Amino acid sequence: MANARTHFDFLSSYLQRYSEATRGTLAGRPCMSWHNTPFMTLFGQSVAFRLAGHGLVRALALPGASGFDPFKPDEPPPGKPGWVLVPATHWASWDRCALDAIRCLRLAQSQHVSWHVPPAPPEPPPAPPPSTPKSLAERVAAIMKSGFSFGLVKSDR
Repeated sequence: MANARTHFDFLSSYLQRYSEATRGTLAGRPCMSWHNTPFMTLFGQSVAFRLAGHGLVRALALPGASGFDPFKPDEPPPGKPGWVLVPATHWASWDRCALDAIRCLRLAQSQHVSWHVPPAPPEPPPAPPPSTPKSLAERVAAIMKSGFSFGLVKSDR
């Protein structure tokens, strides 16, 4: 990769050609907008994306990525909800992040989108211990002692 600006410009031209994205500026920096809503902006040798849901989680999982506020870029993370700064070392992920950002904005037009990081899924319950022939026999014996009986019932069907 030549530099972050070169890749940003290439990605921007692709998005302009194949989506309804337009070029603009956000706080004096080049950005891409979709229906006048910015979703991608260049900041130094990094690019910030506005993402939600799994796209946001994936981007934040990249080493060196962090929350970002495009209007106050010098403030430390967490930044503005939904914005993540992806460093140039992950320039190969910028395409996916940009397409995810457009998808999130399209989704936000028709339904509520939370720009906050979704909570982690709950831990699965612990697995029961494996059955052994002895433990199975003990459970069956306990059921039989409790008065459970097997029998056939005539059905009118």
